[in-house]
This record gives sequence, structure tokens and C-alpha cells, in this order.
Amino acid sequence: MGFLNALFLAGTATFALPVVIHLIFKLRKRTLVFSSLRFLRESVLRETRRLRLRDLLLLLLRCAACILIALAFARPYRAGAVLAGPSGELREDLVLVLDDSPSMAAQDGSTTRWQMAVDQALAAAGAKNLERLGLVLTGDPGRPEVELARNFEATKEALAKRTRPGFVRGDPAQALQTALDLLADSAAPRRRVLLISDLQLNQMDRTALAEAGQRAVTMPRPVQIEIRPPHADGKAPGKLNNLSLDEVRAKSDVWLEGRPVRFAVRLSNHGDGEASALAVRLLSGDKILAQRTVGLGPRDAREIELTALFPNAGPVHGRVEIDGRDVLPDDDRRFFALHLRDSIRAVIAEDRLRESGAWLDESYYVRMALDPRPRGSEAPKEVPPGAVRVDTVAARDLTPAVLKGADVLFLVGVTELPAATLATLEQAVQAGLNLVLFLGRSDGTLATGFYNGPFWKEGKGLLPARPGDRFEGNLVEVRFSSLDTFAVDHPLFAPFKGEIEQELRRPKFLRHFKPDPKDLSAGERPPGQVLATFSDGSPMAVERPFGLGRVLMFSFLPRPEKDTDLPKRTVFVPLMHQIVKHLSGIEQGAQRQLTVGEDLTLASLALQPQTTVRLARPAPHNDTLDLTGADHLTTDTIGLYTATYQPGQLAEQAQWAVNLDPAESELKAEDLAAIQALYASNLKEEDPDEGPKLALQADEELKAQAPDWRYLLVAALACLLLEVALRDFWGD
Repeated sequence: MGFLNALFLAGTATFALPVVIHLIFKLRKRTLVFSSLRFLRESVLRETRRLRLRDLLLLLLRCAACILIALAFARPYRAGAVLAGPSGELREDLVLVLDDSPSMAAQDGSTTRWQMAVDQALAAAGAKNLERLGLVLTGDPGRPEVELARNFEATKEALAKRTRPGFVRGDPAQALQTALDLLADSAAPRRRVLLISDLQLNQMDRTALAEAGQRAVTMPRPVQIEIRPPHADGKAPGKLNNLSLDEVRAKSDVWLEGRPVRFAVRLSNHGDGEASALAVRLLSGDKILAQRTVGLGPRDAREIELTALFPNAGPVHGRVEIDGRDVLPDDDRRFFALHLRDSIRAVIAEDRLRESGAWLDESYYVRMALDPRPRGSEAPKEVPPGAVRVDTVAARDLTPAVLKGADVLFLVGVTELPAATLATLEQAVQAGLNLVLFLGRSDGTLATGFYNGPFWKEGKGLLPARPGDRFEGNLVEVRFSSLDTFAVDHPLFAPFKGEIEQELRRPKFLRHFKPDPKDLSAGERPPGQVLATFSDGSPMAVERPFGLGRVLMFSFLPRPEKDTDLPKRTVFVPLMHQIVKHLSGIEQGAQRQLTVGEDLTLASLALQPQTTVRLARPAPHNDTLDLTGADHLTTDTIGLYTATYQPGQLAEQAQWAVNLDPAESELKAEDLAAIQALYASNLKEEDPDEGPKLALQADEELKAQAPDWRYLLVAALACLLLEVALRDFWGD
């Protein structure tokens, strides 16, 4: 037995006060006068014995009350009992870390891994020795789902209302760090974190997990970390067979009447069995637009193509489904959303356009590669327009009206732009227009004052890099440049890998400029990159962002007379089309596809920040949020998110397809023993004498929690009440 305020033990001496008072009253005698002394002796003897007994009991009760009150003020605590709960085990602060990643929804035996994990968590939450309890979910690891507190029911209710895990990949390491934050100020004799997880391989970062274990050991009050699989028998998660849809991608976002849109669909078989007849369907609403039956071997993956015919351009959405009938239904469907354009609009501008002899235009070969129709005339009705619609204008006529709705602007052989036109062009690129520059003119001139001046603007202008010196070659002297290196993984050149790469290297370049690569990082704009170089080492193609748009610059003029024979090569037309595809968003950003957990940014709609946007979320939310054009939202469920807004007179809609991370479908677990070994130093076998030892070392807060002083005060009050009852009802 120990005492917090041992000085109050001196107060036990107050028991002498009742003794002194008792003795004083005992010395006082009273004389009684009786008229008759008959029977007096016998009566006095009986009464004296009764009063002595009462007085002795009153004295004992008063003394006991004094002693009990003094002991209560001394705040006693019992060795071991301070730290033990009703079950006799050490009191414990416990934080449950529950893995709620999508893989926990997998059917494992007769139930899901999630339900098994919840059952384990509820069992741990019902332990009798718990002092406080908290809950952290790996899907939202930065904050506790339930704070560490004595409110055990709050944790149990939070677990009971979660009928399934989330759709966001979990971060167990960060969740453990949050749990340790909760226990940092814990004064409980035992502090423990219990992680229940299926140890999905894609989320188990051993380095980060080891850091959490090291922190737990070195905390002022060390914390035990325990790892359990969801299975009640404690066995490691087994391998489950699963089929999944990993990707759905439209190969083009251009709509042409009567032509179907092609979708690339990637499927995987993560099991050891064969899927011989797997039905794959592409749907819009409840309507099946395309269907195929495919086979997948064990541990196999393949990409197939589905084609769907849409009646008109505009926003389209839908989903692809497979009849997986496997352990994880969430990855058996995948949503898509995109905006089909009726064509890609390219504007080509040069200094001036000829009234006759259009083939002498500086941009003639670029224009014919993209849209081989005569300039200035309408295409015959029986000839449908191509995927790229080209408008050719003089550079001085580049007005906001001309640029409105354009995807790509080509400047070919332009020597100078009026200040107002240059300002208009800068605003358009800043807002998202993509610009392609071809340097030089067929007569070999270049207005260096314009290019090095307002076009460059000390690195703040549109020009990615200054032209530099000019290379002059000669075929007779066999002096020319050719393509040397290029970024094979960049979207501009990726389609030319393989045998066709040699076609890129055949063209000869007799005249080109030599930009300095250092210019790509000069100025206040974000830095650019060299996409291709000539054999003399100078850049052939460079790219640099400008606001929401990009500027792609080629340091040559695509004319075959004195500059290059590239326009006469078979690779020229595909290269020009790939430039348009790359910059207009085909096969890239035109589709609004997100992985759950990523941010849905409304700024991509190019709205004013104050524009009101109503965002409808899919199940299980099924609600609508009121946002603005400057807001963003972190997606937390799969499905279609629909934004409704009104930038002008008419209301418009945009949709995002949010899908599961394909890595969740593998259902491949990290080695349980290896993860548990990271925390071996945290787990110690309990010492039978641990309670008394800890009690002697317990801090003031723990000792102050001992309830014995309350019991002593209650006992003192009981003595006083009993003393009053004896005194009043056992008469003199």
C-alpha cells in the first residue's frame, strides 16, 4: 500500500480527540434523589452495563471515522491494483487500426475479409481491462475515425455501421503513425496498437512500417504493435482466384458520323484456373452497345477492342462489365466518360496567303498532310470531312473569334505579329490553346528582332527557346543533318518505335536553326524539354508549357525546296497527325478518367472561380454538392461524378469516371511472418510480477486514479451515520 499525500497520515492521530472527550465525560458524575431506594441497586447495574457498551461503540465509531478520513486525504493506492482492470489484467489503452482497402471486400470462405476483421475488432473492443479505446482506418490514415476515449460504444457503433470497406487504397504505415500519436500522452500501464489487415502487397511499405515500429519502441512510454490477419485462426491470408477489368480507354475522342468509337479494354486473370468463355459487355445505361467472349489463361492478361456506335458528338458515358462471378465483384465493372468531338479543329497561320498558287504557301505541305482539300473551297458533299478540320488564315487575322474552339494553332514561316495579335495569341495559349511553331521561311529569312524580342520576352513569352544560329547544308558536298536522338516514350514519337523508326531517320535537313537548350529553363515559365535532336547535336523539336497550353517548336521549315525532303517522305503525314493527336488530347487527357482517391479538379472545366457547380456523386453517397469553379474534391467511391454548371446562357454538364485501382485486384498478400517480425521488439512476454513493479514506478497521474480514497470516505460517512443512530436511538 502506498500513499500520494503521506503527510495526511499524521491526521490519524485525531482519533485521540474522541478518546479524550469520552474520558472527560466519564469523570463527571450526577446525583439523583429518589424517594425510595427499593430495587435501585438491581436497576443501576443493568443500566450501567448497557451504557458502557453504547459508549464503547460510539467511541470506536468516532475513532474509526477520524482515522478513515485521514487515510482518505492521504490518497492511498494498492500495488498492482492501480494498474489492473476488473479482470485482473493490466489496464490498457488500445487503438484499433482497421484495413478498409478494397481488397478487404473479397469473399474468403463463407464471409468477407472485412466482416472477419470487424468481428475481431469488436472482440478486442469488448475486453474488460480497457481503459480507453480508439479507431483508425487505413483508407483515411491521417485522422482517427474515433478518438482515444472511454466511450467504447462510439467505436463499436463506427464498426457496426460500416457494412463494407472503402474503395481507396489504404496506407497502414501512416495509420500506425496516427495511432501512435493518439497514444503519445497515454498514462495507461499498457499501450497497444492492433492492426487487422489482409496485408495486400501493393500497400505494405516495409520501410515505412519499420519506421512506425522503431518509433513505438523509442517513445517515452513504449507501445506494443500487434499485426493480425482478418482470419480468426490467425493464419496468413491465402491466395484467391480473381478476374478483373483493369482499363477501359477510348482510342480517340473524335466522333465521325457512321463510324464507331473504338475502346481498348484490358482484362486480367489473377488465378491459377482458366477462364475459357468470359463475356465482356460495353453498356450505356441498360443498353448493350458491344459484346465479346474471350478466354484468359492462368495468370494471363490481354487487351481486346470493343467498338460502339454513338448517334452524335458530345458527352458520352457508360461502363464495361464482365461476368466474373469471383471473389471481388468491385473490379468486374469499369466506368468511362469522355466528350466526343465532331472533329479536331486546327488553325494554320502564316504571314500572308497567296491569291493563286496555293502550293507556294509556306504552310502548304502541313495543311495538305492534315486535310488534303483545296484551300478556300468547301469539300464536296459526297466527301465526308476528315477527323481534322483545317482553317487557314493570315497571321494578322488571328482574332479571338478565329481562335475560339480551335484545338491546335500552327504558325508556319511567320516572321512577325502585331502587338495586339501577339497579346491575343498569348491569352489563348494561356487558356489552353496548343501552339506549333515551324521556324524560318522558304527564302531563308527570319525576323530575329521579333523572335528574340517580344516573342521571347526574356523567357516570359510564347517562344520556348530563341532560334540561335542557322545551319546551311549542301547536298553536293554531302553536308546535311538528320534525326539523331528522340524521346521514344514521348506521345509525339511513341508510335514510331520499331521498324518505322528508320523512316524517321531518312529525311535530310539542309537548313535549320540551332536553339540553345539552356533557354528551355530560362525565364519565369516552367522549364521545357528537348524531344529530338539533329545529328549536329542541336535541338530539332522542343516543348514547353505556357499556362494551360503547350508550345511545340520545330527548328526547321517543312518545305522540300531548300530546307528538307521530309514532306516527300512517307513518315511526314503520320508525323503531322501525331502532332495533332498529342496536342489535342486524343488518347490522353480528353477522357475524364480518375482512380478512386485522386482529386476531381473543377478547374479543368476552364470555369471562372466564382462559377457555381453542382456535383452529383454516385452511390453510396447519392447526393449533390454545391461547389465553385475553384474547388476540388477527393473521390472516395467508384462510379460517375456529374458536374452541372452554367458558364453562360445555357447549362452544361461534364462527367468523370472514377474506377478502382487495378493493383487492388491482385489479392496478393505480403508475408505475414515478415511483417510481424518488424515488431518483434515491441512484443514482450508478460512478467508475473509486472503489476507490482509497474505500480512502484507508476506516475502521479496513475496513482491519482486509484479509487481507494473514495471507499475510505464512504466508510467514514457510514461510521458517522451509525454513530448518530446509536446516540439518538439508544437512549441514556
